Amino acid sequence: MAKTPSGRLSKKTFGIGMSILASVFEKIERITLNSDLMEAWYRMLSDLTDEEFKYSIEVIVKTFKFPPTIAEIREKAKEYSREVELTPEEAWALVYRDIHVYGYYREPVYDDWKLEAAKNAIGWHTLCDMTEETKEVIRAHFMRIYESFRNRQKYAEVSQNPKLASFIHSLARSLAPGSSVPQLENPSTPQLNYADKKTLPK
Repeated sequence: MAKTPSGRLSKKTFGIGMSILASVFEKIERITLNSDLMEAWYRMLSDLTDEEFKYSIEVIVKTFKFPPTIAEIREKAKEYSREVELTPEEAWALVYRDIHVYGYYREPVYDDWKLEAAKNAIGWHTLCDMTEETKEVIRAHFMRIYESFRNRQKYAEVSQNPKLASFIHSLARSLAPGSSVPQLENPSTPQLNYADKKTLPK
């Protein structure tokens, strides 16, 4: 039997996870009975680690009322390794605090590229110069920018689109040169050899 590349979802873990989903969702049970569909699902999920996949299955079984899509399994899986992320409101609160901590001449550099890029898009001096009259407008603008970057990165993580990942890297390097570049993998996807399909649930 062909070995699963290191760091990728093993067929055994995939089979067990799909069996668990099938015991809860009738639609998933039908998928496990179709070898072509099982092959397609494994191919779309095989870049996940065993830990990410198991975490996703557990969360879905505990919280979903309806059968999950491949995209929803991927999205939940990526939560396993994703660092705690600031909401737009929290990101603004951090920058607003730092305006008073660092002042006009000591601009901070944030390790989170999304936060740094949103700050740079408005400009540190503009942020420091805001008044009570302009604060709400600037706050709303900052939060929209941050949320846009956050959504782009989240979609890139879930979709595993190489072009989108490359775009996110370029965006981070150009708009937040002092920050850490997001780690977005673009793995090639192995094909499931269904000579091994006995390892998957029937």
